[in-house]
Amino acid sequence: MIKTMHPRLRVPAVMAVLGSVIAVATFIGSGWAAAVIMEITTVILTVGYFALAGRDSDVGALVGSRPDERQATIGMRATALAGTVVTLVAIVGFVVATAVGRDVWPFLLICVVGGVTYLVGLAIYRRR
Repeated sequence: MIKTMHPRLRVPAVMAVLGSVIAVATFIGSGWAAAVIMEITTVILTVGYFALAGRDSDVGALVGSRPDERQATIGMRATALAGTVVTLVAIVGFVVATAVGRDVWPFLLICVVGGVTYLVGLAIYRRR
């Protein structure tokens, strides 16, 4: 018999695992004190996310993977806004880093990945 995880538990479980992976990487790179802080942060954010997903609200429905059509539209608009802001921040970071003579590759990477993803999205979703 195949058992599936309750939808409300999926994202917090992934958060806990990935947060712990980041904590291990932090331990390797920065020592145990920073890793403990990272793991505590992971636990707090995971529990908070789980609690938020249980709320009977628009945000709770989106976070808990049970949105209706209106809530899904709100989520899509919020995602588009976040992508736009991150792209603008990456462009500004690229310009500032270039002006002060610092490494620009992190900002360039974000800009290129965002642009390519946008073009791929246009190619995929124009047919639907």
